[in-house]
Amino acid sequence: MIVGNPTFGKGVVETVMGLGEKTGLALTTAQYFTPSGRSIQRPLPETALAITEVRFDPAAERSPEFHTDNGRPISGSGGVTPDVAIPSREIDPWAGFMNQRSLISTFAAEYISRHGKVQESFDPDEKVLDQFKDFLARSGVRSPEEYWNKDQDYLKLRIKTEIFNFAFGLARGNEVEVRGDPEVQRAVKLFPKVQELLKPPGPKPAKVHVRRVARR
Repeated sequence: MIVGNPTFGKGVVETVMGLGEKTGLALTTAQYFTPSGRSIQRPLPETALAITEVRFDPAAERSPEFHTDNGRPISGSGGVTPDVAIPSREIDPWAGFMNQRSLISTFAAEYISRHGKVQESFDPDEKVLDQFKDFLARSGVRSPEEYWNKDQDYLKLRIKTEIFNFAFGLARGNEVEVRGDPEVQRAVKLFPKVQELLKPPGPKPAKVHVRRVARR
């Protein structure tokens, strides 16, 4: 079972041939298919990838729909569509700016140098957020209320992640970040429902034949 967002739809291999003068030609040389013969490459109009797969069944009836082994329908192309769609966390421009400038990481390093190694039970509280706000002010970065107020949970997670990176290593920092990821939190709650979610909608479809057509 797949949860999250649809993938972009990249299912081809490109070989780059150097042409000199720091230039090159990227030539599509291969394409990926799933075991059922389905391409995940999104169609690209006016190219050889305008149609990414050709599928025939015994009755010569074309269908854009594929099925898993237990009969669940899946779309023909255009990436991988999750069984359960879960939107990613939206990062506003202010939080994105702080990430790009590594401000949270810099604050974490300063926090460790001032307070020494933290305990594994450490959780950023309002006092830590106030210290971070003072750090931003000293760094010449404004903290607009419209962003500061709604980003509290995200800031606490990022601060804890970066402090754990310094104090306990990247593996522990990654663990903190994953445990705080809203997509992961929602996905964990789906485990008891996996069997129900993976049930086919009806009778299993008949076997089909897949033929891959070479294109020049």
